[in-house]
Amino acid sequence: MEILKRKSLIAVILLSGFIFAVSFSTLYAQTHIIEGTACSCTLPIPVLIPTFASLGLLTGSILYYFMSPKIEESKEKQIQLIFSLVEMLNPEEKEVVKKLLENKGEILQSKLSQSFGKVKTFRVLENLRKRGVIEKEPYGKTNVIKLSEKFKNIL
Repeated sequence: MEILKRKSLIAVILLSGFIFAVSFSTLYAQTHIIEGTACSCTLPIPVLIPTFASLGLLTGSILYYFMSPKIEESKEKQIQLIFSLVEMLNPEEKEVVKKLLENKGEILQSKLSQSFGKVKTFRVLENLRKRGVIEKEPYGKTNVIKLSEKFKNIL
């Protein structure tokens, strides 16, 4: 955890340094333009824009490098949340959720019925729907079973 705090501090320092450099350079260029000595500055004005753009890209890349462990950590927490949800389900409900996850959060009810049987599938799906884990949408003579939005956002 201490490493993440250090990396976050370094990221903030880099961002602050970048903002300071851009602000100072802009002020420098503006004063030369106002004084009328813009042509005599060591770095020509037209070169400043690509320089700042590349400096911004470099700074953004460095910030991403330092912040990516936090992004991965939050994804791991979300996956753990899903697994804790799955642990609260009975074996049939776990199997349905696994199949949904394998099929990117969407599957036909008729495919599930092939594994469990029609009545058992209906009962399991109704329990999951009442808990807010899945949503049912009519699709021809069957239904499309989808993970609910709150669980889809986690994925």
